[in-house]
Amino acid sequence: MFQINYIGLWFIFLLLSFFLFFIIWGDQGFIELNELQSEYQQLCDYTQSLEQENTNLHQLIERLKHDPKYVERIARTELGMIRANEKIIKFSRRKQ
Repeated sequence: MFQINYIGLWFIFLLLSFFLFFIIWGDQGFIELNELQSEYQQLCDYTQSLEQENTNLHQLIERLKHDPKYVERIARTELGMIRANEKIIKFSRRKQ
């Protein structure tokens, strides 16, 4: 009688160990769940940064379409453009 309970307990222990192993390390276990949650958070952060960049680009496009002073400033600073009646005077630094 004692031998039957001993074998039954070992069987239950092995069965529970088997289930515990697959719950933690299995294909859909806690470790994979943790990795998927981390990946999901990274994708959410990346999506948020892309949405912010998209909003900034949309605002830039609107300024370029509707703000002539901004277009002039960009043309002068980034492209080095001048008006027809302007002259560029360059100063050289003296070495002392």
